[in-house]
Amino acid sequence: MKNGIFNKFVFNVKKNPKKTALIFQDKIINYEELYTLVCQTSEHLSKVRGKHVAILLDNSIEFVSLLLSAAQIGVTIVPFDKTTTKSQLKTLYDQTDIEYQYDKHGLIRLNEKNSYILHTTLDTPYIIVSTSGSTSKPKPIVLTQAIKLKRIEIACKTYALDSNDIILVSTPMHHSLAQRGVLLGLTLGATVVLMNRFNPAKYLQIIKQTKVTFSFSVSNQLASIVELIPQFDVSSIKRIISSSYAIKPEVKKRLLSYFEIHECYGTSEVGCITELSPKDLNKHLASVGKPMNGVKIKILAPNKEGIGEIIVKSPWKFKKYYNLSEITNETFVDDYFKTGDFGLLQDGFLYYKGRKKEMIKTGGISVYPIDIEKIIKEVEGVDEVAVVGIEDSYFGEAVVAIYTGETKIADIRKEVKAKLISYQQPLFYERVKSLPKNSMGKLQKFKLKEKYKNLDLGRRLKGLL
Repeated sequence: MKNGIFNKFVFNVKKNPKKTALIFQDKIINYEELYTLVCQTSEHLSKVRGKHVAILLDNSIEFVSLLLSAAQIGVTIVPFDKTTTKSQLKTLYDQTDIEYQYDKHGLIRLNEKNSYILHTTLDTPYIIVSTSGSTSKPKPIVLTQAIKLKRIEIACKTYALDSNDIILVSTPMHHSLAQRGVLLGLTLGATVVLMNRFNPAKYLQIIKQTKVTFSFSVSNQLASIVELIPQFDVSSIKRIISSSYAIKPEVKKRLLSYFEIHECYGTSEVGCITELSPKDLNKHLASVGKPMNGVKIKILAPNKEGIGEIIVKSPWKFKKYYNLSEITNETFVDDYFKTGDFGLLQDGFLYYKGRKKEMIKTGGISVYPIDIEKIIKEVEGVDEVAVVGIEDSYFGEAVVAIYTGETKIADIRKEVKAKLISYQQPLFYERVKSLPKNSMGKLQKFKLKEKYKNLDLGRRLKGLL
């Protein structure tokens, strides 16, 4: 396809065939060698042009080759987390009309659904990724090459990237963030360094060894490297982007002392839509930034404090949810995408206030978990915390706090009592070894709600009255 992802890659192959294109573990591959691998992969995929192919692979050279081959051949690839259970995969495969599976054994035919597309363009489905499922069941998001290229273009402009950059990809490739990093580098003519899986010390070691200049990372990864940074030379880094969800203000401050840190807010449906640059960090430390060029952000149905649902008009929004036309239509209002996140706009800056589905209605009063989590996180000895609302016969929903760390519950209660209004204070605490997360490190609060659904704290309270 003219001006497509594969054509841009080929341009770089011709321009600089011996330049390093990809570094993965101990393997260094130049553009010419990667092109040969892609052509070999394309031979296997040529018979499934227009089909939906599930990808079940770890981060690998093979996965990178599949991304480029799919763009060349016109195959719709649907990456899944390898840890997904068989029963979950069956549901997801049915939902996305999967006909073939590509795993460590190669291409496997599953069934035929007569979805063959004779002619593919930049606007036909290229990749179908799933929403993170942090609060509910994942939805299949259709992304085209045109959308991917728009997201690459805005990233290059916003972060001043060029072919001299060395781009580190540290997130799983079944997620759109890693795909963007890989495709950005290879269409730009830069060098991509791909981690097989994230490890804090390894992340910093790779930066030191390969002189990485740029990386999209997620906030929990950046939080995990802060203590280790002094042990490594990270002077090659020009900028690191914290994506996925808000990074703690104290972590931002510490990272800034080592390299240029930017923050962006976005979703898989609309991509990155805000930019918080270093010059704005000190004054707007708790913000996730201003809208990127071409993006419009509004707050839908704000309360008296100005907090409401974040809605977005983005030039690089997704095409649709696959086979979910009604849900797709319901997520837009006047061409603005309803993110399902609460936020606040002040002086042009967006402040993230948590997921809409996570808001707790207790005793008829709306409570934002993020406000409670902020206070509990400040208690010494607390590592992580998740606040959820559990259905309750007396309160409607009861506020429950689950945390990790060495702190005693009594110490947290004391701090919370001093800083939060009575209805914000959790009725139940529990310390656990770890909180449930997906492969991107996002909390899966729906699993906590399921685990504690039978607490019914109000029933206990009524028994004492």
